[in-house]
Amino acid sequence: MKRMIGRVGTVLTATGLAASVMLASCGENRRKADLSGGAAIRTARPGTLSYDRGVWQQLLSDHNTIRRIVKFTENGVEATTESDDPMVAARIIDHAKAMQERVKTGAQVRVWDPVFADLFQRHSSVSLEVTTTDKGVTISEKSDDPEALALLRSHALGVNDFVRSGHDAGRRETPRLKAGDPVPVSEVAIGGVPHRFLMTQPDGVQVTMLKTAGVSKLVNFRKAAEHANYDEAGAAKSADIEYCNLPYAGPQELNDELLDQARAAIRDTEKDGKSAALHCRTGNRVGPGWAAYRVLDRGVPLAQALAEARAIGTHDPLMESKTRDYVRRRSGGDEWAALSIDSMSEGQKAAYARAVEARDTMFQRLFAALGEAMAKPAPEGGPAGAIGVCKEQAPKIAQRVAKEKGVMIGRTSARLRNPMNGAPNWAATVLSGMPAEPRAMSNTDGSMGVVLPIKLSSACLGCHGDPGSIDQAVKTALAEKYPKDQATGFKEGDLRGWFWVEVPGK
Repeated sequence: MKRMIGRVGTVLTATGLAASVMLASCGENRRKADLSGGAAIRTARPGTLSYDRGVWQQLLSDHNTIRRIVKFTENGVEATTESDDPMVAARIIDHAKAMQERVKTGAQVRVWDPVFADLFQRHSSVSLEVTTTDKGVTISEKSDDPEALALLRSHALGVNDFVRSGHDAGRRETPRLKAGDPVPVSEVAIGGVPHRFLMTQPDGVQVTMLKTAGVSKLVNFRKAAEHANYDEAGAAKSADIEYCNLPYAGPQELNDELLDQARAAIRDTEKDGKSAALHCRTGNRVGPGWAAYRVLDRGVPLAQALAEARAIGTHDPLMESKTRDYVRRRSGGDEWAALSIDSMSEGQKAAYARAVEARDTMFQRLFAALGEAMAKPAPEGGPAGAIGVCKEQAPKIAQRVAKEKGVMIGRTSARLRNPMNGAPNWAATVLSGMPAEPRAMSNTDGSMGVVLPIKLSSACLGCHGDPGSIDQAVKTALAEKYPKDQATGFKEGDLRGWFWVEVPGK
């Protein structure tokens, strides 16, 4: 039995939640497990079995602070397990490193659980990579052996159950998938939360699998036109799952009514002691309603709720701004006021400098991407190619800058080309005056909003200038990518729009 762990043992333990060591009997209660885990960490020597057992028990107790993202591929699983709590993150990493050392000699783990035992026996057919992050670990595991692949997927779903349920899940056998079973839908597990957050559109078979896993409600944030050839409501009915559709296309359609409905759908499910599966196409549209529910209905700190939304897949800065705005107003604390740049406090000056720095970074990266596209020969390059940069790359650049700088950032205009580039609610009043100079707003919660004008340069006239002078290839590209385009007819030096930046308060 000592050879059973093999290379697979790295994955089974590196998640920081896998049942690498079965320490407590099924009859132990959580209090005893907490005490034994904490005592072992304090008294045992790192690297010993007692110490590793203590870390594992403590991680089960800490499961409420852990998030796990699992992506199922055709030949494996990619999983990231992390915590915003530095101590828990350190335990995840500690446990992962300790178990990586232990697998060199082998060990018996969770031998009473057939999924784990059988997976260890097939360790030689599994390849894996383990990467330490600043908040936990990321694991990629693959296998060409159909039996081992089914076990990997079973194990991944089982570890997600550890995240959701902690010690309670540690006492249950892991549900088993068979070789040839359909690929499960990729999902996010939030510590202590019974619901499943899907990272893609589930098909009919996957909906049935969700029902088998205990899901009783399916909440879909997509519009019917997005899955015109697939009747999700019918699939849910066939699987005997309640269906709820709260469709919206993006941040420009995210409003109070929709967020109210999302909160109600989750409340109703939890009131009945059941679990839901929530999804859109990528998870981006799921996060706002979930974060609002967590803060307003469960009392979770806003920072934690937004971190969960990001893990679920919400990366659009405007989506986050609107979520914050909704939470503030529903909490009765949303008050924005104009702020004179000349009268700012030192703290406000620092926030304003962060906003300008974020704008500069986004502008530089966007301008570089546009220049690269313009330098390429047609039809891939030139002005027509630059349109693709604005549509595909600009949103991703904004997302990366927002993450790096700890702000929300985007572009907007009175004459939009991309309808997704709307303005945050706080910016509506200041932008109604079409300011040609920077403007700042402050909120009672310490947040700052800044709008910074964009003046049209001569290089932009090929896409935004006189419609009669725009090249036909550009017109064709605009008609294809932006059928509701309003952003032509500008002259060099005109006010094209604004960068908006929201700096959250401490």
